[in-house]
Amino acid sequence: MLIQSLVYPGFTTLDLIGALQPLAQIPGSKTEIVARQAGANPTDAGASIMADATFETASNAPDVILVPGGGTPSIDVLEDEATMAFLAKQGESAGWIVAVCTGSLLLGKAGLLNGYKAASHWAVIDTLEAFGATPVHERVVIDRNRCTGGGVTAGVDIGLTIAGKLAGEDAARVIELILEYNPAPPFGTGHPTLADQATLDMARAGADAAMQPDRIRQIASA
Repeated sequence: MLIQSLVYPGFTTLDLIGALQPLAQIPGSKTEIVARQAGANPTDAGASIMADATFETASNAPDVILVPGGGTPSIDVLEDEATMAFLAKQGESAGWIVAVCTGSLLLGKAGLLNGYKAASHWAVIDTLEAFGATPVHERVVIDRNRCTGGGVTAGVDIGLTIAGKLAGEDAARVIELILEYNPAPPFGTGHPTLADQATLDMARAGADAAMQPDRIRQIASA
């Protein structure tokens, strides 16, 4: 079972690792990290992830292709023709097409969400309409073989959900327990519907600056 993950400079570490960790627990699974160039790709957390395949050497027909988001770097990738062409190609044969956070925008630009329900980070979810998708304000959204989710930490939920689809719910329950996935957020402000107005205003200002929703719509219409 091949789990293929796209990476690019500046992507969000937890978008990838949160989803990949549950999937990597499936017996017989293999991970392939793909980037424009093989080697180290820096993340937004200061770590680097090694890509072992390029667009030219990547395996065809993966069981899962996983796309992380990453604020401004992910918006920049929307204008990278080579990356969009790679995603469009892989989307023709992948078993599951999966994205975390703003990674769903990459799927949208590659033409893989037209006519599908999808989720994304709360700051940009409404821009999905510009790519022909129907925004759904939920943590994990499945529409046929597309699975998309909310911001950053939703990757864990996505990984467990897809693990259940691939290995069965019993196996996914065991994986969830092994990972001790039992969230207890200390501040309870992890979604706009939960945060006080002052916290929301500060978060929205930072998110808008990083994710540039107006720019996303312009790219979608180009």
